[in-house]
Amino acid sequence: MRGLNTQLSRWLLGGAIYLTGWYYEGPALQASQMGAITLLLMAGFFSALSGETLRIRPSLVEWLFGIAFLFAMLVAWMTGNVLSTMYGAMLLLVLVALAFLVRHRGAAELGAVFRWAYVALVGTVLALESPALWASLSGSVEYGLGLVRYQPLGMHPNLSGLVYGGGALLFFQRWLSTDNRAHKGVALAMGVLCLCVLLAASARAGMLALGVAGLTGITLIALRGSRRSRMSLVFAAFIGVIVVLFNWAAIKDYLSLILDIDSPTRGVDSGATGRTEIWRMGIELVFSDAALLFTGRGIRSALPDLIGFPVESSYINLALEHGLFFGSLITLAFVVTACRALHQGLQPGQPRYQLFMVGLMFVFMLAQSFFNRYLIGVGNPYSLWILVLILQVNLRPMSAFTHRSRTVSRSAYPSHRLDRSPT
Repeated sequence: MRGLNTQLSRWLLGGAIYLTGWYYEGPALQASQMGAITLLLMAGFFSALSGETLRIRPSLVEWLFGIAFLFAMLVAWMTGNVLSTMYGAMLLLVLVALAFLVRHRGAAELGAVFRWAYVALVGTVLALESPALWASLSGSVEYGLGLVRYQPLGMHPNLSGLVYGGGALLFFQRWLSTDNRAHKGVALAMGVLCLCVLLAASARAGMLALGVAGLTGITLIALRGSRRSRMSLVFAAFIGVIVVLFNWAAIKDYLSLILDIDSPTRGVDSGATGRTEIWRMGIELVFSDAALLFTGRGIRSALPDLIGFPVESSYINLALEHGLFFGSLITLAFVVTACRALHQGLQPGQPRYQLFMVGLMFVFMLAQSFFNRYLIGVGNPYSLWILVLILQVNLRPMSAFTHRSRTVSRSAYPSHRLDRSPT
């Protein structure tokens, strides 16, 4: 019965992740989002019901998120914002559900659940929307409209950059962590397909965030990596330079087209005035009320319908919803977690590249968060994965992720070694 509850929990979680990838507007969007939350809560319930939950005290990050969500809910309740109060209560319930999931003895399998959900999403995209995907990937331009940006399953192109750019990192992590050639092939193919969706959506923020994560990884490997990893880096750079030199004209023309550089609204001549103007209005709103600067306005109280414009930055959004104090602490939690994972994953003589990739996933998310508001969220696959990951990394001893012996015995965490998760 325990095994059945565990498997049911995994299937429910996979269903929740899959539903968060659907973004068609209208009642279908509301139904998929609420259905995903329901499945997620049920996954946490059956995980607890399995009896395989380890007794581990709440981590500092769990306390921080719990208090921040509760405080935001109370602020919304006191100001009469019923919808924001409900959102706060929902996030608290989700936090509890995830706390059970990451404490399960088989918590290492959570990464595999997310990967399979991504496989299902990409498979659905190929089955239902492959003509639109390939047309946008080839740089389709319509007169009077400009570049046709692909929207996978109705998802906004900018959000697609976060979801599928992060998905590429998730599969690259799997490619590094397995020695099975078939698994490596599947992981590589899925990573390439995720990058194709990213390019088809012309998600420049996602490309930039991937570049930041890649540059961070290259720099740290060059400074602290093993001799073998440095040689691999040099070889890859050499091959990359050769490919670019022999195909420079075609690459330049394609990137110019897919990045929409010549567009009067998105191109170089636009000067990025649209987003910077939105940021300016957001910052002014943050500091417009001294009391709200500390308390915030409540979760999801900074939606465009409520404040009159979209907040195109997670950091401004956190300040508006949680206040400057809790918003800064939440951001700090992500930064510190990224630094810990990068440091522990690249120990001299004992590199753990799967944990190192976890750090790069956080770097990607932090870079993307300058351009979107999904640093704390459960409504899309990658934000949900990052929330699971930050709880998981901060909950367990580092030995569970780096294989180093510490005071906690290995038998207490029999299945939490990240590099042994199934495909």
